[in-house]
Amino acid sequence: MANKIYDAFEHVTADAGLKESTMRYLSDKRQKNVRRFRHPVQAALAAACMVVVLLLGMNGYSWFLAPVSYVSIDVNPSVELALNKLDRVVSATAYNKQGEELLKGMSLRGKKYIQAIEQIADSDVLRQYLNPGEELVLTVAADSSKEHSLKAGIDQCSSHIGHGCRSVSVDLDTASSAHGNGLSVGKYSAYLQLVQYDDSVTVDECKNMSMAQIHGRILAHEHGSGHHSESALPEPEDGAVSEDSTDKSGQDAASGGSADGDGEASQERRHRHNGCHGR
Repeated sequence: MANKIYDAFEHVTADAGLKESTMRYLSDKRQKNVRRFRHPVQAALAAACMVVVLLLGMNGYSWFLAPVSYVSIDVNPSVELALNKLDRVVSATAYNKQGEELLKGMSLRGKKYIQAIEQIADSDVLRQYLNPGEELVLTVAADSSKEHSLKAGIDQCSSHIGHGCRSVSVDLDTASSAHGNGLSVGKYSAYLQLVQYDDSVTVDECKNMSMAQIHGRILAHEHGSGHHSESALPEPEDGAVSEDSTDKSGQDAASGGSADGDGEASQERRHRHNGCHGR
C-alpha cells in the first residue's frame, strides 16, 4: 500500500516536503481507520469474557462453599464437618465445650474430609477422651449419590483409629433436624434411638451425655425389654399363704400318718420332681 502511495505521488509536481507530509497524513488516516474497526470488536470480546469470568467466579465461589454433606465426630467432644461437592471441609462446628477445645487452633477448611478426620483423631485433646469404655462414633449424613463413597471413607478412618470407633450413616433430613436441635448428626442419631425406649429423655440431657453413656442406656433397654427375672415377681403379703405351701403342708400331714415306707417313697418322688425343675 505504501508503494502505491509513493507511485501515485511520483508524477505530481509539488515540493518534496509537501509530498512527504501528505503521504504521512494518508498513512496515519489509514491506520486510524483500521484501529477504529478493530477496537470495537476487541472491546466487545473483552467485555463478554469479563462477564463470563465474573459469572463463573461468583457461581464457582458459592458452589465451592455450599455444604452438601456432613461428618460428625462424637465421643464426649462433639464436632461436625460440613463438606462441599468435592468432599472438602467448608466449616467445622463444635457442639459442646469439649468440642470447642478440640477444634481450637486447628486449620481444617479446604482439606479432604479424611485428612480432617485423621487430624482430629491424632490430636492430643481427643486422645485424652479415648479411655476404655468410651465410644468414638463417626456419622455421615449425605444424599444417595454421596453416601456410599463417604461411608467407605469413614469406615477406613474408623478401622485406623481403633479405640472402639465405629461408623454410622443417616440421611440429610436427620442432619437438618439435628442442627435445629443444636446437636451433631451423630449425637442426634443416638438420641433418636434412645427415645424409642424412653420417651422421657430430652435433647438437652443428651447434649451433656457422652456417646458411651447414651448407648449404655440403649443397651440396657434392649437387654431388659420383655424379660423379667424371678426376683421381679411379687412377694406374698405378710400372713398370706400361697397355694403351693398349702398343698405341700397337706401332703406332709398325710404322709406323717402313713407307714415309714410310704413316707420314704413320697420323699423320693418329691426329690425326682425337684430335680427336673433344677435341670
